[in-house]
Amino acid sequence: MNKLLTEEQRELYSLMLPIYGAILSQKETAGAIKKSLPTLYRMREQGIGPAYKKLDSKSKNGTVTYPLQEIVRYLTESNVKTA
Repeated sequence: MNKLLTEEQRELYSLMLPIYGAILSQKETAGAIKKSLPTLYRMREQGIGPAYKKLDSKSKNGTVTYPLQEIVRYLTESNVKTA
């Protein structure tokens, strides 16, 4: 992990890890963040959403995966704090 997770993020990570594992497919990621696959694709094209890894970076159609810690970061960093 490049950046340390906050306490809130570590808690969410520990809850999600047994369900999803450390690396998620595009379909699993779409389900985890409650978006459709086409929306996830558009988010990736627009440079928004969780950070991802392309396993065969030399190929245009390389397999895309999402590290769980990046999904947790995406889900928690977009929260709006209320008073």
